[in-house]
Amino acid sequence: MTIKKSQLIILSSFLFMFYSIEDTITAQNKFVDSLKLVVNNVETIKNPDKGAIKSAVILSDIYSKISLDSSKHYGFIAYDFATRAKNDTGLAVSLNMIGMAYLSSGFYDSAAPFLDSALGIFQSMGDTTGLVFVRNNLAVVMKTKGNYTQALKLYQENLLMAQSRHELENMLLSYNNMGIAYYDWKKYDEALKNYNLALAVLDSLGEENRKGSLYNNIGELYKTKGDEAKALEFFQKALPIHKKYNRQRSVMISTMNIGDIYMNRDDLPKAQDYLNEALVISEKIPDYSNASLLHIKLGELFVKKKNAGIALRHLEKGLKMALDNDLKQNILEAYKTYVDYARLINDSELMYKYSSLYNQLNDSLFSQESLNTISEMETKFKTAEKEKEIAVLKVEQKNSDLEIQLQRNQKYLIVILLLLVIIVAFYVFNRNRLRQIKEKADMEKQKVLIEQRLLRTQMNPHFIFNSLNSINNFIGGNDAAQAQKYLSKFARLMRLILENSRKSTVSLDKEIASLELNLELEQLRFDNNFDFEINIDDNIEPEDIYLSPMLIQPFVENAVKHGLKKNEKGGFVSLKFYIKDELLYCEITDNGIGRKAAAGKGLHRNRHQSLGTQVTNERLAILKQDYGKESGYEIIDLEDENSNAIGTKVIVRIPFEED
Repeated sequence: MTIKKSQLIILSSFLFMFYSIEDTITAQNKFVDSLKLVVNNVETIKNPDKGAIKSAVILSDIYSKISLDSSKHYGFIAYDFATRAKNDTGLAVSLNMIGMAYLSSGFYDSAAPFLDSALGIFQSMGDTTGLVFVRNNLAVVMKTKGNYTQALKLYQENLLMAQSRHELENMLLSYNNMGIAYYDWKKYDEALKNYNLALAVLDSLGEENRKGSLYNNIGELYKTKGDEAKALEFFQKALPIHKKYNRQRSVMISTMNIGDIYMNRDDLPKAQDYLNEALVISEKIPDYSNASLLHIKLGELFVKKKNAGIALRHLEKGLKMALDNDLKQNILEAYKTYVDYARLINDSELMYKYSSLYNQLNDSLFSQESLNTISEMETKFKTAEKEKEIAVLKVEQKNSDLEIQLQRNQKYLIVILLLLVIIVAFYVFNRNRLRQIKEKADMEKQKVLIEQRLLRTQMNPHFIFNSLNSINNFIGGNDAAQAQKYLSKFARLMRLILENSRKSTVSLDKEIASLELNLELEQLRFDNNFDFEINIDDNIEPEDIYLSPMLIQPFVENAVKHGLKKNEKGGFVSLKFYIKDELLYCEITDNGIGRKAAAGKGLHRNRHQSLGTQVTNERLAILKQDYGKESGYEIIDLEDENSNAIGTKVIVRIPFEED
């Protein structure tokens, strides 16, 4: 009877290397329920986060030892989450988990596409750790298809890489799977050597929970070599470890192996207990291959106990499951046991029937060379028949030459039309490209012109004249300290304006410094007849925010003029910076006379102010086109409860970049 080896040893450790999760295998029901709660709550969320992907992957890993259907279910949920979140690592890990679930179920052809996809993602990411794990899984697929040379080559390449980097997890995986490959290749000494090396790695890691699968593999090796006592020793060492860490599939395999040894020793009561326990687990997981095999083995046991009725029930169920799932090795085992059953009930006709079926299937499975020879002969025969058909068809071919020529001409026409379409498409594409280049050049030219006009608007001749005149007044009044202070601030402001005008973006702290100097100079010039304040939201780091320079100054200058027209209480200007909807907002508020009164006194007809506003409008329009965001500004007239003007608020929306 075929007993399955623990081929997927330590594949679950893949999760630990990507997500740094503590031992999920020993997780309690409360932990599992909390993971399910995360997954269920996030299924309707548009963009699941990394925590949701992680929870689904861990659930897939936990259920890989309990229920393979549930493992695949949560693997696909993890894949869906990772797809929506555009998380490449999550995609690769979830695809690997789905492939592992199919491997555990024995569906190797189904596993291969998922593993290939995971491999491609890890290669594109340059993730060597992920590549090692997925290549090992693909090697398992190759080995089951009989390509031991290629599988062993992959294992050895991974081992060399792991040894060079001293990656113990990958070394453990490679040693175990190389041991399995050597076992299937019937090189038992090499297999045992690699199993022992894997155990040494686990000892160095100080881990017990993963030794069970290695003990099971070593036990099977000794069983194959005929040393049942040694085999039983290792199976019995493996079983309590699997039970302790709730690895149901591994528990089933170890229990089945122990029951098989007791049956070979004719200790039928113990064998029956172990095989029944394994059967319950296999039906719960479910594992149809091993469930079928266990029914057949129980049939064999009851034949030995000379209980024909129970033996027949198990044999019928096991054979039906094997036939339904095309499990040829199990079918062969069932036919063999039916022969023993027929001998028990002394039914020579039944014995002949199942002996014949056994021999036929055995020959079909193990006489592949004969099948290949027959196939080659059949191919040669069909080739000869085809040659006769060709000779007859030659006559008919001549009659269809004209039609073929017509079809060929149609193909030529289609090719010509396709070429014309390609030429026209190339022409249109090239023309659009040239137009885009021209538009980009025009845009750059427009930006340069606006920057020149911007500098002229900032170097306001009235402001410069008034500032210099104020300095002169301080000097004339022998107020050297005030003159020096004013002159220092004026020089710093001019330097900032010249520096910022040459840059496409400046940091918010420099922009605020320029505005603050401007306002301080206005205060000095007007004998502190107005106050101002600048507030920055706590969530903003001014040195990390970059915006187009000198966008706000024209609005501030206008606010100062309004504020100075206030009554004897003095003017006040407030600047507030905050971020909303991925735009930098600046609110400039003054307590001036309002726009209506200002218009009546001709305050909005200042040529410099009109030019500054026009340039600002043009710059905001370009920023809107460059950033694709709704930049601009709006002006709000502030009124009290009696509809009297109490000031003006300007809200400027500015696209920005963040360092």
